[in-house]
Amino acid sequence: VTCETYAVNNTSVTKHVNITAFKKIAFPLVVLLIIVHLMQLYDAGGDTCGRLLDGGTWLDEGVWQPSGCMLHKYKKNEAEKCLANRKVAFVGDSRQRELFYSFVNFVSSEKFEEIPKAHFDIPFKSGNLNVEFLWRPEPNASAIDLYNNWLKEEGKPMVVFQSAGVHTMKRTSGSPLGVEGFKSNLTKLKLNMDSLMQKGTKVYWILQDPVNENKLSNARSSITNELISEYNAVAMEVFHANGKIPVIRSLADLAGAKISKSVDGLHLGKDITDIDVSILLNLLCNQMTHATDGTCCRKPDPLTIVQIIMAVLGFILLGILLAVGIRIQRIGKPTPTNEDEVAKNKDSIHNIIAELTYAAAKMSLILFYFYICDRTDVFMKSNKHYTNTRFFLPLLYIVFLGIFGIDSTKQPVFLNRDQTDEWKGWMQLVILIYHVTGASVNVPIYMHVRLLVAMYLFMTGYGHFSYFWNKGDFGVHRVFGVMFRLNFLTVMLCLTMDRSYQFYYFVPMCSFWFLVLYLFMALWPRAYMVATNKKYFWNIFLVLKMLNCKIVQNVHIHFQELFESMFSWWPVIRLFELPPGMVREWWFRCHLDRFAMLHGAVFAFGYIILKRLSIVDDSRQGCLLSTKVSLIAVTASILCTLFYSVWALQCSDKQSCNEVHSFASLIPISAFILIRNIPGYLRAGYSSFFAWFGKISLELFIGQYHIWLAADTKGILVITSPQWPMLNLLVSTFVFVCVAHEISALTGTFAKYLVGPAKTADTKTVCAKILVITAVLVCFMLISDLTNTSPRV
Repeated sequence: VTCETYAVNNTSVTKHVNITAFKKIAFPLVVLLIIVHLMQLYDAGGDTCGRLLDGGTWLDEGVWQPSGCMLHKYKKNEAEKCLANRKVAFVGDSRQRELFYSFVNFVSSEKFEEIPKAHFDIPFKSGNLNVEFLWRPEPNASAIDLYNNWLKEEGKPMVVFQSAGVHTMKRTSGSPLGVEGFKSNLTKLKLNMDSLMQKGTKVYWILQDPVNENKLSNARSSITNELISEYNAVAMEVFHANGKIPVIRSLADLAGAKISKSVDGLHLGKDITDIDVSILLNLLCNQMTHATDGTCCRKPDPLTIVQIIMAVLGFILLGILLAVGIRIQRIGKPTPTNEDEVAKNKDSIHNIIAELTYAAAKMSLILFYFYICDRTDVFMKSNKHYTNTRFFLPLLYIVFLGIFGIDSTKQPVFLNRDQTDEWKGWMQLVILIYHVTGASVNVPIYMHVRLLVAMYLFMTGYGHFSYFWNKGDFGVHRVFGVMFRLNFLTVMLCLTMDRSYQFYYFVPMCSFWFLVLYLFMALWPRAYMVATNKKYFWNIFLVLKMLNCKIVQNVHIHFQELFESMFSWWPVIRLFELPPGMVREWWFRCHLDRFAMLHGAVFAFGYIILKRLSIVDDSRQGCLLSTKVSLIAVTASILCTLFYSVWALQCSDKQSCNEVHSFASLIPISAFILIRNIPGYLRAGYSSFFAWFGKISLELFIGQYHIWLAADTKGILVITSPQWPMLNLLVSTFVFVCVAHEISALTGTFAKYLVGPAKTADTKTVCAKILVITAVLVCFMLISDLTNTSPRV
């Protein structure tokens, strides 16, 4: 009953769902999707800006989602830093002027009031910001002269946004001759624009927004959406002739759905132009600011030396596996003649090497998939957007699925294995829904999910304490086995994805609290079941050790500087820094759930004492306690759970509620366990659906970072099409679960040979393995420090 996961056993779910067959479907599906997306990326010239510029959809009021990439919400200081000493010019008519005003007021800390004069150029300078609007409503000789002056280096801007059309429509009264003249003038202007592009200026043409024809004045009655479409088609034809001038279509697309709110039928208003500005800032600044949640128009990070080493090792393993497979096909595989020979071959060194090589090759492919998903532009990404429906509707679905999977456990004891697997499973599914829907913005939901994390740590304390008490096994092999199973995937991802250990915070917390519990139990005087049998004074020693552990733990965590100093020396700081050079996040995580693990150990010890005194009895199907006491305990537990939920629903500030949570979380955890275990009929049943996911909960928790979510959990991975979000969620979830299941099986394979069975474990050999693994990881950290010039996240 711990944070680590184990090999998946046959349950009532797996009798109906063949995960092996699903994985055989998932592999070719992933290969096909990668090929399709690579072809799309190749057609786009390897440029992801098209995902930002070519359209998108409205997710909600004021929430625009580009087609296949993530918008970063820029702050004024970020925008000012990006645009410092980069002159930006807006060229066009009154709609471009409206966009100019929104742009200036968005990026500048100074309020810039609109100038009453209409048909004039408007400059703006403030500090290092230099933005100007140039009144050129048509692509005529005046616009050509402007570019000629720029080509002479006279105030040449770094970026130009230009748009025109409605003035030509108005001047020519919507005549077809106006369209022809517009095309002719635009073709001439394009030559100057191309020349300016060659001198280093980025020039963008913005398509004309639709209008609300019913609200247009009589003077603008000749401007129609049909005519605007014709003009935009002309612009697309002219600028796509050689593809040098990028065309921004997304501003017109987002305006189309909101033009009904326009006051005069032509201009959109600040709410819409602010979103336009956000798109333009993502276009200009993402590559410079390198914001994790801004994937539009941003090139992937270059490979680090450590990543190159990992890639080379992976290709070598795949090459060996391919060579061995070809050789077996050519010479054939000898068939053993008797059972002894079969057993001998099974345990032979050749078979062990073959199995490890096969497992390592599969793991290499999986890690390559992780890298493809979240460190390249092959797959698209989209922003999260929280709504109550998006969060609670999937919860309702999994509740029904969990109910349909109800089964009877073979061991109806207190907190039995099936029950704890179920517990981990439904919690993990809730956490996945919480992350994919961006529900962290909802403070009450955030507090309830914080409770789930505390429950995981409670199980760490309860499960490991129970093991140490029952087995009295304090050997280094046990520690190595637990740490290996917990950390294998995380360490592989740290090396492959170039992220610190602390980035995957759940595994460091489980590992840290396990080591704290191990030291607490292993240090003299040791108290466990055999040692304390009929010697109750050892139980007193254990209680004193618990109190001492709690005091030492609280002292170190209470004094933040003391705690951080313990993890601020090389190479340990490289594990727990987030952001680089700071370990405050690690302190925050430990401080937040500082009581959960020890509460699990205390709870386990208390239950052991109560069972020894025959106060509770889980050997029969009935209630743990007498009927009256059971009724009182369950009723009180329900009230305590409701009290916590009511308190969490009233939370509005995360920081203050987190402080209370550290203490308050112990109550609903205990209450949940009592509700789940006191009634015999609840203790004897479990949901096999949830339990199946519980067996791979660790792989699901860590894997979601890169192959279900995207941009290091900031967004959502799109492996099908952004136009079909539900289909994408279904397909990506299917692949994600298959990969998590395979990683769980591979972890078991590596543990079988690298950790080895406990019966044959030799302390010196285990210590040697630990030293070798530690030395290899330290070497990787040293290589990273010496070669990695980019900051770690």
